Amino acid sequence: MALECPFPINMWCGPELLLIYNDAYREVLGTKHPASLGRPGREVWSEIWPEISSMFDVIRGGGAPVYAENARFLMERESGPPREAWFTFSLSPIRDESGDVVAFLNVAAETTTRVRAERETQEARAAAERAEGQLREVFAQAPAFMAVLKGPRHVFEFANEAYVHLVNHRDIIGKPIAAALPEVVAQGFVDLLDRVLASGQAHVGRATPVMLERGAAGESSLRYLDFVYQPLTDARGERVGVVVHGADVTDSVRARHDVERLWVESEQARANVQASEARYRFLANAIPVQVWTATPDGKLDYVSDLTAKYFGKAPDQVTGEGWLGVLHPDDLAPTAGRWEQSLASGAPYEVEFRLWSAAHASYRWHLARATAQRDDHGAIIRWFGTNTEIEEQKRAERDLQRLTVEALEANRAKGDFLAAMSHELRTPLNAIGGYAQLIEMGLRGPVTEEQRVDLLKIQRSKNHLDGLVSDVLNFAKLGSGKIDFRVRPISVRQTVDAVIEMVAPQLTQKALRLEPYPTPNDGHILADADRTRQILLNLFANALKFTAPGGTITPDVRAESGLVRISVRDTGIGIPTEQFERIFEPFVQARRSLDSTDHGFGLGLAISRQLARAMGGDLTVQSEVGLGSTFTLTLPRAGP
Repeated sequence: MALECPFPINMWCGPELLLIYNDAYREVLGTKHPASLGRPGREVWSEIWPEISSMFDVIRGGGAPVYAENARFLMERESGPPREAWFTFSLSPIRDESGDVVAFLNVAAETTTRVRAERETQEARAAAERAEGQLREVFAQAPAFMAVLKGPRHVFEFANEAYVHLVNHRDIIGKPIAAALPEVVAQGFVDLLDRVLASGQAHVGRATPVMLERGAAGESSLRYLDFVYQPLTDARGERVGVVVHGADVTDSVRARHDVERLWVESEQARANVQASEARYRFLANAIPVQVWTATPDGKLDYVSDLTAKYFGKAPDQVTGEGWLGVLHPDDLAPTAGRWEQSLASGAPYEVEFRLWSAAHASYRWHLARATAQRDDHGAIIRWFGTNTEIEEQKRAERDLQRLTVEALEANRAKGDFLAAMSHELRTPLNAIGGYAQLIEMGLRGPVTEEQRVDLLKIQRSKNHLDGLVSDVLNFAKLGSGKIDFRVRPISVRQTVDAVIEMVAPQLTQKALRLEPYPTPNDGHILADADRTRQILLNLFANALKFTAPGGTITPDVRAESGLVRISVRDTGIGIPTEQFERIFEPFVQARRSLDSTDHGFGLGLAISRQLARAMGGDLTVQSEVGLGSTFTLTLPRAGP
């Protein structure tokens, strides 16, 4: 008897339960085929899965058909060890007109690929989350200040504790730098960020002065910063932001300025040269930097005792050209060349090199600076210089670059994996839906009303899984920067009305009331129309899901200076305050139970917020348990 079907099908016929099966079922039997054909099914299956023997008796006695999902088998092969596989199958009775069981039908579908894919997905997701958590912890605890600015408006996406302390603990995350730190705009730092993002060339600032607001009354403080603006690229190599890292060197700069001032004063007080020099030497040995002076031709004529001690030498062993002996051989040529340029031009001298540290028995990075002192006629009479050890800063820079590369690679790998798995899962899902439709159309034989109900459940489950796969694919595309945006002026009224039209049947079905909403006369926003509808549809879907019948959903549109706020307010069950931020994290859902049938991945709000921020806006929530929630989408306003 031929059983033509792409799925493994098996029948037990007659009182002895003789086996009849199609070709696809041979994989299930393994080496038991072909000796199993026509044999009593109890004998064959007692060797493969003994539990099934008792199932026949239970079903004969009036029990329900058996359905097993992802059952594990060890399938014997002609050679080699048994193959581990998983199957989802059903065992159903076939009855005659009197209701007696005359045969059993067994349909199986191998789910090995899906089971293994789900395991791999869970493992990859856990690994990515652990890696991301470790990276964030490293960045957050780093002694140097760090921040990540995304997009052409330089929106703060991350700032560690050192950076937050530098800007006086202001609320900067999610804001463009021009709004978060308005005082730096006129100082040229936003223009500098624009150039780094446009050119892809890093910028290094040394002892750069910057005025920062330090108090609620608008008081400002002058700080000196060593910093680097490093362009940030995505997996495709496109520049998407700027990484900022550096150190507050205000104390060192002020100390150097004090020494320089005192040195000038000492030179002006020629009448008391010895006293001035003693004072200078005392200060030079007291400050925490290496101090030296050189004659106009570039030969060192003085080093502080602290400087000589650092090298493990006497001061006279370092003066003249003796300092070249403590310089790393690889840095000798570039350092000497830069020093010759300053001697020839009189320009300030600044260079990084490695000097020998006797205490560490190794070469360590230093930043050297020198300024020429001139007489009344402008002639150079002396060079005043300092060396500041920057070993820890250089190490932090290297670690940051390495961690940035690792983070980008981990994010790209995670996105590629999720995208690949989403595409792979769609193939069996489409097959499930197609075969269910064939059965429902009666192409495989008559279909009972009970079977139609089951087929409807299969289609609903398939559609639900398809939606989850789409969410994972969208999340993967956002993470890897593969979503393109067509930002242009669009009408708020038309966009909101289109979404309301799509959810109108659900509003009627659930007996929910939709309040009218006002729209400004010039209600246009700068955004991608499709992505904006996707966000609003998600917000309305959440309101529908968590609002009981008889409740109210109220849209609202408000135009402000440069912004338009689109809100969706419901009278649903609400969200606890401590979960406001967690609901926007990937794979996280708030603990709400009005609709217990929802088992999504928790990606909808995470994707919506990322889409909003990618378009220069944001997505926020206000809620109170038992009274409802308000989700607000903020986007740039089109026009003045």
